[in-house]
Amino acid sequence: MNFTINRADRVGLVGVNGAGKSTLIKLLADAEKATAGEIRLGHNVEVDYFAQDQYKALDPEARLIDDIASVAPAALSGQTQLRTLLGCFLFSDDEVFKRIRVLSGGERNRYALARMLLRPPNFLLLDEPTNHLDLRAKDVLLEALRKYTGTVVFVSHDRYFIDKLATRIFEIGGGEVHDYPGNYEDYLWQKEGRAPQPGAEQSESVFETSSGDNGKLKEPEVRGKKLNPILLRQMQERGKELEEEIARAEAEIAACEVGLGNFKSAAESIRLSRRIEDLRQGLDEKMREWEQIALALDEPHKSTVSRV
Repeated sequence: MNFTINRADRVGLVGVNGAGKSTLIKLLADAEKATAGEIRLGHNVEVDYFAQDQYKALDPEARLIDDIASVAPAALSGQTQLRTLLGCFLFSDDEVFKRIRVLSGGERNRYALARMLLRPPNFLLLDEPTNHLDLRAKDVLLEALRKYTGTVVFVSHDRYFIDKLATRIFEIGGGEVHDYPGNYEDYLWQKEGRAPQPGAEQSESVFETSSGDNGKLKEPEVRGKKLNPILLRQMQERGKELEEEIARAEAEIAACEVGLGNFKSAAESIRLSRRIEDLRQGLDEKMREWEQIALALDEPHKSTVSRV
């Protein structure tokens, strides 16, 4: 692979699970060493990396207001200013005096992002920054990153977040990177008019077509099975169902995390934590299925399918 990231780019990394998105972002962050080739940073580039478990780097016994004061620039050293900043990331009133260890998963991620963006470098690398965030927190983060003037490379499974933030899409697959200008919607539109990318996992997502003796296109095949118009329609309907199920699961996870943030009892916290775990497991399965269907339907062969 060979690519250049330019100043002020906001690059979204997309691809099926296991394609190497997190590995690539770790290589850019120097969190993992490349086994071949080289990665060159531009002049005066300063990098900060937000990992999926970024909260583990925080002091669990520190209070939010004290911890953020320790990294705040002099111009924001006053408690009123710090409380205003935390309020922008949905920590209000007495919540600013909470210790980090009592925060829910969503709150920890939200605080870690606020802490990073307090004194951002000029190159941010974000691995699943929207994990555990509810809809309000996602909007806060999205707005902050849209106003950020530096360069961002990020991994996310949130299609809305990618579409609103990205100015370029890197599709990861088969050990290769394919560069698409624009946001996620532009990426899907461009995919419709392109041939399958070399090295793509065709057994999982790409429709195969071939010419018969009479010169007409045979029906496409997926994993060796013919795809007739009825199956195509079923796939399209299943994709819409999955989008609705994913949205409902994300909303319920957000609601449960809000419940965890408002402590009622140990038993209720345990119940909510288990429910979140179950929902996330189901959400991952739905996302994998949706990605396979979306990649298949976005191939240029789908116009051929409609004529079969």
